[in-house]
Amino acid sequence: MTANAVDFSGAVCGCRYEKELETHFRDCLLFYIDGRIRFERYCYGEAACLVFSAWAHGLDADGKILWDKEPEFEVDQKALPRVLTDVQQNGTALQFDGLRKRYVKTEEFDTDKPNGYSKLKLFWLRRRKK
Repeated sequence: MTANAVDFSGAVCGCRYEKELETHFRDCLLFYIDGRIRFERYCYGEAACLVFSAWAHGLDADGKILWDKEPEFEVDQKALPRVLTDVQQNGTALQFDGLRKRYVKTEEFDTDKPNGYSKLKLFWLRRRKK
């Protein structure tokens, strides 16, 4: 499967895809206009918070996510999606590793300052693309 992470980032800054039918954790993939990908896992419940996150610098020609650094713990390593196996509904649903649960597009955002995508950085990224 040939795909580029930028194909799923939207027009301005990025898009959030959330794993559907998840009960214990909220797993999200964020795609940015520079091709970077961020995985975020949140816990549910009263003390809901970020459990861990990981960055990738894109997808290779076979759809494999190129993680910058593997998480330290095995349970976290198993949580990371590895290979994009199917794109559904015009790119609003992504399937990884051939698993039934998909990541569905939930939000398109203009900036993401906590992750380093301020308006100034986005201005330079868009300018560089021209």
